[in-house]
Amino acid sequence: MNSHMEKPYVVGIDIGGTNSVFGVVDTRGKIIAQNAIKTQTYVKVENYVNELCQKLLSLINSNGGVDKIKGIGVGAPNGNYYSGTIEFAPNLPWKGVIPLAAMIE
Repeated sequence: MNSHMEKPYVVGIDIGGTNSVFGVVDTRGKIIAQNAIKTQTYVKVENYVNELCQKLLSLINSNGGVDKIKGIGVGAPNGNYYSGTIEFAPNLPWKGVIPLAAMIE
C-alpha cells in the first residue's frame, strides 16, 4: 500500500488574532472535520495550546486517529518556519517569541 493511503490526512491550523480555525483535510483538499476556538480568550499561551491540542486531538481521534495523519501545517502571524516560533505578533495576546512547534509536539 502506498504511503499516501496509509496516512491519508493532514492537519491545518490557522491562528488568527480573533479566532483560530483548525481541521483535518484529505489528500484532495476536502475538509473532513473542523473546529475553532477564540484566540483572544487565552491570556496565557500555554492555556491556548492546551485547548487547541485537546480539541484537535478529539477531531483526529474521531477520524481514524493519529496514525492517519501525514503532517501538520500551521499559519500564524509572524510565524518563523525555520525556528517553529511566532515572533512578536502584534495581533496576538501573547508577546515575545512563542515556541509554538515545540509546544504542539
